[in-house]
Amino acid sequence: MNKEVKELQSKSNEELCALVTRLNSQLLESRFKMAMGEVQKTHIISQIRQTIARCMFILNQRDYDVSIGSHGIYLIDKKNNKVKSVTDNVTKILENKNASNKNSSKDKSATTNSTKKTVAVKENIVKKESIKKNTVDDKKNTLKEVK
Repeated sequence: MNKEVKELQSKSNEELCALVTRLNSQLLESRFKMAMGEVQKTHIISQIRQTIARCMFILNQRDYDVSIGSHGIYLIDKKNNKVKSVTDNVTKILENKNASNKNSSKDKSATTNSTKKTVAVKENIVKKESIKKNTVDDKKNTLKEVK
């Protein structure tokens, strides 16, 4: 069995809900970045979708379903027809993950890389604008010389 699947199966239902919630937000961000042309590694999107599917499969095996929306996050027990709100627990889990991610150097380097890309794009735009301005000035000078 896959190492990732074993790791997911060892997690509690609430942790799986938190993971699905976090991955859904990552997927949304990746789609926006892809639309803007900022994503270089497009395979990550399919990996996120596969991990979400694995989590949902494990929850389905345990006879649970997840409802995520603006109303909150609910864990639905299919056997007993019970609905449990896990919004608070998921929020705590996500906050702990975010706090640990902020301290990691990977996020810092990723932020630095995205900042460098943004600066490079802005520099290219400035260069293009100055080239256009120089071209317009050259045309004006040429017209003056002809007259």
